[in-house]
Amino acid sequence: MAEKMKKRKDGRYAKQVTIGMKNGKPVRKTIYGKTQKELDKNYRDFMNLKDKGIIIQEENMTFRELSELWLTNEKVGRIKEQSVKVIKSQLRSTYSYIGDIKVRDLRQSHIEGIRQVYIKMGKPARYNQCLITIRAIMRYAVRKDIITRDITDGLLKAKHEAKAKRALTPCERDLISRADFSSFERCFVNLLLYTGLRKSEALALNTSDIDLSHKKININKTLVTSKKVESCLQDYTKTKAGMRQVPIPAPLLPILTEYMRGKDGVLFTSRTGSYIGNGSVCNHWNNILTKLQTVSKEPLAEDITPHTFRHTYASDLYKSGIDIKQAQYLLGHDDIKTTLDTYTHFGYTDVKVDKLESYYDAVRMQSSKKIIPLKHA
Repeated sequence: MAEKMKKRKDGRYAKQVTIGMKNGKPVRKTIYGKTQKELDKNYRDFMNLKDKGIIIQEENMTFRELSELWLTNEKVGRIKEQSVKVIKSQLRSTYSYIGDIKVRDLRQSHIEGIRQVYIKMGKPARYNQCLITIRAIMRYAVRKDIITRDITDGLLKAKHEAKAKRALTPCERDLISRADFSSFERCFVNLLLYTGLRKSEALALNTSDIDLSHKKININKTLVTSKKVESCLQDYTKTKAGMRQVPIPAPLLPILTEYMRGKDGVLFTSRTGSYIGNGSVCNHWNNILTKLQTVSKEPLAEDITPHTFRHTYASDLYKSGIDIKQAQYLLGHDDIKTTLDTYTHFGYTDVKVDKLESYYDAVRMQSSKKIIPLKHA
């Protein structure tokens, strides 16, 4: 039973809820909020958990219990299901370090210990993501009056250099045409190269998404494959702008036509005819790299990934003179800054000096026509 709302001297609003009996006396829980609206929300969140039988004594609450509380009230139903699965997977790794520690006993040294582990593993980016999640959980606990101070306050992210994006070199592109690929591998590689699709977009394609007669592909879903979660087909793309159509260039058309002959349904299938799983994707990609190495005289670069092919497509768009807004559409970027960032690897040799000179010549010609000669007295 909840008592009436009261306004405290410190300006906060509060109401009590009876959560049980102990020694014949009611045990009450006080719910707080800075505003009436916030109090109502916090009350609803608490009652939702109470109805499910989830009542945790805060003085003994562990980080694991707190994180589950945060997930239930802050994330589930508000973000994509796949995103919730990713967070849960990330938290499972965190639990091995601090999961069973009581929230009241958590110290910055515990988080710094996690940092040291990830730094030694050479995975500073993973620690940074871990810190972001822990900080969100701690701030949630402060808002709910479970703790009084955010222990992550002042903790800094680990420094790390993001891997430079790059396009395939001319020599690497030549290997693609000479490699002894299976029909699956040849179609997959060339599809990435000539459309710039994200791996998840390519793997989600159905034959009905590909219009050979009009030479275009409809992008409208993604297939998420990961070691941490099962493959999951999503009826949406990574971004809203990801819903798009891309043209099928001449070099890709015969490859797609041949591969699709007699196919109906999922384009890249598993042995059972359904969408492919993460293990099969990894095996196919390793085979692709092995076959590229077989026809290469030099050791194959270690940074060739499906995304390298997407970046190569972006490079081709730039070098062919495609307008930046058109490139943004074809790449499925929500923010044009993302499109611009894909061009950061270009150097002087990519600059079309002749076009620049032609532009300046045109400006000079136009200016000279505006000069009115002086009349001599």
